[in-house]
Amino acid sequence: MIHKHVEVLEGVRTFATQQTSDIRGTFTKFELMDLVKSESISIALSNNPKIGTIRGMHFQSAPFSEEKIVSCVQGSIFDVAIDLRPSSTTFGNWMSLEINALNFLHVVLPKGVAHGFQTLSSNSIVQYVLTNTFSPKHAMTIDPFAIPGLDWPVRDYIVSDKDRAGMTFEVAARIYAESTKNQSK
Repeated sequence: MIHKHVEVLEGVRTFATQQTSDIRGTFTKFELMDLVKSESISIALSNNPKIGTIRGMHFQSAPFSEEKIVSCVQGSIFDVAIDLRPSSTTFGNWMSLEINALNFLHVVLPKGVAHGFQTLSSNSIVQYVLTNTFSPKHAMTIDPFAIPGLDWPVRDYIVSDKDRAGMTFEVAARIYAESTKNQSK
């Protein structure tokens, strides 16, 4: 059962990058290897033309579990994470924060944390740094409307049929726990 909204989940980190600016524009850099421990890193972009778009709540089960660094490089999003890790002190809790292209905020999510967002402005672009390969067989979705206490800020929303038909937290937590047990054998 999902318990409550908390300020931060165990192992989740946020940081703001420094930017340099001149007449050409701005430049931002951060060192990925300081943030995640992985030999395999990929980058994905989610382009969201319409305000109110909901994507999530997504995660991958083991052996394709992944750490994520999430940032909003254009526009603004309401970002949400749910802790699926049974050994975590924040298991079953969720957190939210606003990430946008002006606050330069990035969120580092450990393996076992489901993630989703809603666009707060049109033409929002979300960047993901991922530490594992995408596996459709291991990609899971939690129903973004089955999270007690979570009110998506934009009422006129757009969501895919796949995300709307996502599983419950309880099923997702069980699948994640079983996949990590099987991997340690």
